[in-house]
Amino acid sequence: MKSQSGEDGWWQFIELCRQLKTKQQFDELFDLFLTIDERNDIKDRLVLIRELLQGEKTQREIAAEHNISIAKISRGSNYLKIISKDLRRFLESQLL
Repeated sequence: MKSQSGEDGWWQFIELCRQLKTKQQFDELFDLFLTIDERNDIKDRLVLIRELLQGEKTQREIAAEHNISIAKISRGSNYLKIISKDLRRFLESQLL
């Protein structure tokens, strides 16, 4: 079997996800690959990005309401400043 680098493994995982057709398939695959804590981290990141894109709350309000650390919120905010305009538009169309 061919050895996979970490990056190749990531893209192989993404390709697996692209092939899924149903919510049940996603649930089963993510149960296999992600712990409950990892799934919650992804959920928190999505909530955080949505809140930052809305721009209606301060970082402290987001932290208090969703129990997310200020450090995580600052990282998310900093990443939103450097993403492409296309990705930002995509996220806004999907999350807002």
